[in-house]
Amino acid sequence: MSDSLVLTAASAIVLAAGVLQGAMGFGFALVAAPLLSIVIEPQMVVPVLFVQTFVTMGLILLHARRHLRVRRMWLLTLAGMVGVPAGTVVLVILNASLLRLLIGSTVTLTAVAMMFGFKKTLRHELVASVPVGFVSGALGASTSLSGPPVVFFYTNQDVDPREFRANVVAYFLMLALAMLPSFIIAGLLNSETVLFSAQLLPAALVGVLGGIALNRWIQGTLFRHITLTLMVVAGIAAIVSAALRL
Repeated sequence: MSDSLVLTAASAIVLAAGVLQGAMGFGFALVAAPLLSIVIEPQMVVPVLFVQTFVTMGLILLHARRHLRVRRMWLLTLAGMVGVPAGTVVLVILNASLLRLLIGSTVTLTAVAMMFGFKKTLRHELVASVPVGFVSGALGASTSLSGPPVVFFYTNQDVDPREFRANVVAYFLMLALAMLPSFIIAGLLNSETVLFSAQLLPAALVGVLGGIALNRWIQGTLFRHITLTLMVVAGIAAIVSAALRL
């Protein structure tokens, strides 16, 4: 595939992912990571998406800031930051395709189970957020799929969609900041990935602005249905992408 075709395909992917991120507060890496791994080298996907999501999430948080509930997500965020170094080590030493296959299978099965009514609201939500955050941080650094643990957690807890969106975006933004030193030390964030990310950024921003405009019509039960459907699609896409690379 020529460089121009790669850039065009990658721009279309981040445009679609940006719409989802803007509307739902998540979905960028879930959609873009498996699809981009078909277009570019898997080792480039995580650092490239890092730059994209860092900018787009800042824009979304500015729009959703009044619904942010710091008391509900501070411990989740701290645990996620602790999990980042472990995930960076995994990215460097393990087979990314096998890891993605395992994650894709888990995400798909969990989402389908929740679609069919599986749910167990946790009393001690703050305590439960610690393992959720740690796993999310590790997955974010190793595969860019930090979303599923947190999305499933908040969906299970029936968090209000507006608060869901604001808290998830704030969490991902803080996680991105925590990943920055690890990526630089590991040599994953370099001039090549930054340049490619900069070329994709206009498409991502257009997508996010479009998603923000759509957000007002996505509430309640519809929000939950879209969330779980996205999880299934992302899980299947991760499985297919991993299978093609094995």
